[in-house]
Amino acid sequence: MSEGQKFTVSDVIDRLGINKFTWIMFFFLGFAMIFDGYDFMVASQTTSSVANTLQHFSLLGGGADYSIVDVALNAQTGKPAAALQALGSSISSWSLLGMVIGGALGGIISDRIGRKKMLVLAIIFYGAFTLPQAYATDFAFYAVTRVIAGLGVGSCIPVVTTCFSETIPSKNRGVFVTFGMAFMVGGWVVAGLVVTTLNGIPDPIAIPFASPEMIANYDLTGSSGETLTNLTQNWRLAYLIGVLPVLYGILLALFMKETPHWYANSGRLDQAVQRLTELTKSAGRPVDANLVTANLIVPPKVPSANPRILFSKKFIVATAAIWTMYFIGQVFVYGLNPWMVPMMTGFGYTPADASAMQTFNNVAAICSNVTVGFLSDKFGRKRILIFSWLFLMVAVIIFALTVGPGAFAYSMFLFFFIGFAMNFAITGVQPLMPESYPTQVRNTGVSWCQAFARFGGAAAPIVFSAITPVFAGNWNQIMFLLLAPAAIGLLCTFVFLRRETAAKDLDTLVTEVIAD
Repeated sequence: MSEGQKFTVSDVIDRLGINKFTWIMFFFLGFAMIFDGYDFMVASQTTSSVANTLQHFSLLGGGADYSIVDVALNAQTGKPAAALQALGSSISSWSLLGMVIGGALGGIISDRIGRKKMLVLAIIFYGAFTLPQAYATDFAFYAVTRVIAGLGVGSCIPVVTTCFSETIPSKNRGVFVTFGMAFMVGGWVVAGLVVTTLNGIPDPIAIPFASPEMIANYDLTGSSGETLTNLTQNWRLAYLIGVLPVLYGILLALFMKETPHWYANSGRLDQAVQRLTELTKSAGRPVDANLVTANLIVPPKVPSANPRILFSKKFIVATAAIWTMYFIGQVFVYGLNPWMVPMMTGFGYTPADASAMQTFNNVAAICSNVTVGFLSDKFGRKRILIFSWLFLMVAVIIFALTVGPGAFAYSMFLFFFIGFAMNFAITGVQPLMPESYPTQVRNTGVSWCQAFARFGGAAAPIVFSAITPVFAGNWNQIMFLLLAPAAIGLLCTFVFLRRETAAKDLDTLVTEVIAD
């Protein structure tokens, strides 16, 4: 900078490029998302075990003769009895409810108290409330603690997205934001591996402070009167592992730094410049003499940081775009995923084979999340989103026409293909969230978009349940119905996505939208 030259926070971050600080934040935020993904997916992975166990304790506590009550698995079909299936299916819904509420509130709080404080609070919070779930003997207790833990899980995801956007050079912002989602899916994979390993151990695993009844194997009677033995409660250890985020939250509290964007927007200009000076030194660059508070330019602010600003004239188009597209993405990812195993077992594959296909689908999600970020930075957000919806429509057609029994290797390919396409579309929306709003309400905008979209994830399984009987379980026909939401996503991209945000710094984007 020449003598007396003014600068914005983005100017300094972009000038420094990818450096030591960038990678420190990358791993700090990445591991936060792994823990977050683990906590969410561990509930889905243990659904059957938790439902069996809590039903077992309910019968014992009520004094019922549980040896003749139909609450277990049907040995002929491998499917849960109706009451148990309903109980198990509600477990993920309780998690989702907490995430919706936590996301909406956490975004507002983060814009008030800072990104670092909110992230630390969220991680410690959901880690602490995962602990009591390991000792649950009552479904009401489990559900309440699941909702409370979900408050932290839902707060964590958007603040990580916001932190990435505020600490990464503009030209690389897309790939780092989408990499965050890849870390979250990595947490899903870890949860699956942990639960699968625990389920494969036939002997009870002792855990601290648990009563003998919480550890022992137990018997239940199946629908045909047969006794199912050796049902374990080893799933409880998966929830104990879910307490590790508490320690990680403490680590972040000690070593993570607040973003300079938030400092500058909050009027803490001295602290913003101090952070920028620290970043410059960590990048091995000499500190510019002009890097002083008097030369720092802060973009204009919106009149109010109230969430209503998201629906004001300046932001309503962006809000409509990202909310609608991300909602549709959630319909695919969270709506279709729970049905993949039942779909493939319906085609005659074993539950183990079907689970392997679903795991392959999650591996595809990681590959997709990484790929879309690179392409989005290179070709622009709108072009990649248009491509993503068209690609998804092609993937749906191929999947619907060709999926079926007796071709395990090809079915694995199809699951990778559809998983890649689904996640390509939803992840393509991710960079737009923090880029669409000023720092004042950036995390509110990100979190409210994600909270709203989760209703799509919650509603989709219900819709699938309703339409499955109509089509007599014909999954090939049902898959064709997914062309409609993909087409809506494509239409929204054309109609609502009016500004290209790729490679533009956040301060410029804020100035443009407020001046518009």
